[in-house]
Amino acid sequence: MDRLTALGRGTQLMFIASVLLLIISFFNWQEVEFDLGPLGEGSAGVSMWDDLGGIIIGILTIVLIARIVARMAAVDVPIPLSFATTSFVLGVLIAVLAIVKNLTDNYSTWASYVGVVLAILVAVGAWLEVQDAGGVEHLKSEASSLGGSGGGAATAAPAAAAPAAPAPEAPAPAAAAGDASEGASEAAPETPEAASDASSGEPSSEQETT
Repeated sequence: MDRLTALGRGTQLMFIASVLLLIISFFNWQEVEFDLGPLGEGSAGVSMWDDLGGIIIGILTIVLIARIVARMAAVDVPIPLSFATTSFVLGVLIAVLAIVKNLTDNYSTWASYVGVVLAILVAVGAWLEVQDAGGVEHLKSEASSLGGSGGGAATAAPAAAAPAAPAPEAPAPAAAAGDASEGASEAAPETPEAASDASSGEPSSEQETT
């Protein structure tokens, strides 16, 4: 109890209201009375857990209670959202679902109305916790940081998966061979001319002078 009183007012209100909501969820939220004539009168009812909406409310309430207990025990829960943001999301969902369930169900009993009031108190406690953490700006900063981390991870994944660019290939030795063959073909015509001059016996310019 000392650990609970050491927490903020919002956390205390959330914890008490969520525990009471979980308890009253097992009462009849809808009940029908019938008359069997000679056999007498009777009634039949169902608890909050009779449909999918009620099951979701119960699960969210249990999760919120476990989150508050973990905080009281100083247990670090490895989730990217803070305690205030997590409590706010859970509290709003519990309140909205409880109101919708009470409006759509028939033959509602006193337990369903008390459950709606407790669910609203859970949301109020969550809002007080957000105010202690910095208000709406705290929610906006966490939403932007969460979106930025998700976008950065999505951008880094394709970059890591992209294949490395192939290294430039070394110039083929055929090019050097082609250059050598072109040089040889350019020098080749001079050899027949020299051979023809030698076979014709024409004297060189030095011999004519002598």
